[in-house]
Amino acid sequence: MGDRIENSPYRFKMYTNETLIFLCQSGKLSADEFKLLKERIDEMYQVNLILDNLPAIRYTVKEGFVSRWTGYPIGVKFQDMYYVFNHLKFKVLVHKYEETNVARVMGTGDAVDVFPSEPIVFTYEVAFEESDIKWPSRWDAYLKMEGSKEELDKEAQAQMNEELSGWKLVVGDVFRAPSHPALLCIMVGDGVQILGMGVVTILFAALGFMSPASRGTLITGMLFFYMILGIAAGYVAVRLWRTIGCGDHKGWASVAWKAACFFPGIAFLILTILNFLSTHLSRRILRSQGTSH
Repeated sequence: MGDRIENSPYRFKMYTNETLIFLCQSGKLSADEFKLLKERIDEMYQVNLILDNLPAIRYTVKEGFVSRWTGYPIGVKFQDMYYVFNHLKFKVLVHKYEETNVARVMGTGDAVDVFPSEPIVFTYEVAFEESDIKWPSRWDAYLKMEGSKEELDKEAQAQMNEELSGWKLVVGDVFRAPSHPALLCIMVGDGVQILGMGVVTILFAALGFMSPASRGTLITGMLFFYMILGIAAGYVAVRLWRTIGCGDHKGWASVAWKAACFFPGIAFLILTILNFLSTHLSRRILRSQGTSH
């Protein structure tokens, strides 16, 4: 996980309770350091501690229910003010019949305002308590906290979501209604019409019904098949429209008319403009030739 364990300046004496221990004092924060500290607080960075090879637990008790987490946040932001947790209260549970101890850590809410021109004083306190938790059972507290059993379920769910990511999400997109259903139906219908025209024309040409020797036969056959297959275009467009609309008949006539006029209208407009430009160009060429003569 990329963890790097380093020794901390916290020092405990066995069975010695300390109420307030001075840990360290930071130097004056520069503008860049203060900006970095605010960014880390906004990004919810956590401080994780280990005692006796056990992760420190931060816990709260509310209405008899104990909530547990590993680590504690660097600070919090409240009403445009940044607060840093500079005081920790450690509670170390010791089972006196065992040589190895069990440790838990609680971060308190004591904090100071963060100012760029003031240093931060870090303190802590330690309290030792006898506990009946034996060595084999010292991990039980971790199994009860947020991030153990529930976390395993979350990891399984995350793994499942990861497996369903990428191209597998298309399964859900297939049943999602498009943003412009009418345009989709019209283009699918016209696509079926054009594809059918091409397939039938190639088939008839391959069978010899449309010989290249007969001038104009191929283009005439293409136009004929295109007009006949307009029925298929209208049927496919309306059928798809009803499928998207869950069987609703409303608007099918408009879709059918648009499917009949969409591509022919575009083709007519393009050919008309090209015809006009070619005619105008031809007249200018003829006029220039006549002037030169």
